[in-house]
Amino acid sequence: MAQWRDVAKAFALADGHISQKEVNILRKALLDDGHVSKSELDFLKEIKRDAASSVQLLDELIADCEKIVG
Repeated sequence: MAQWRDVAKAFALADGHISQKEVNILRKALLDDGHVSKSELDFLKEIKRDAASSVQLLDELIADCEKIVG
């Protein structure tokens, strides 16, 4: 099976834009347990970098995760 990261990235970037709906799904998946790993934070930064565009909400999610990681 493919790595979770590759599958999630393919879904998030399917249309090149990271939408509010996608960010809400990511927020729930990443923050439900109250812990964010460096790998998860790196993933968010990677999809932001690779997206043609994204909503401001993604920047807010990244900032929230940075507070938790370190």
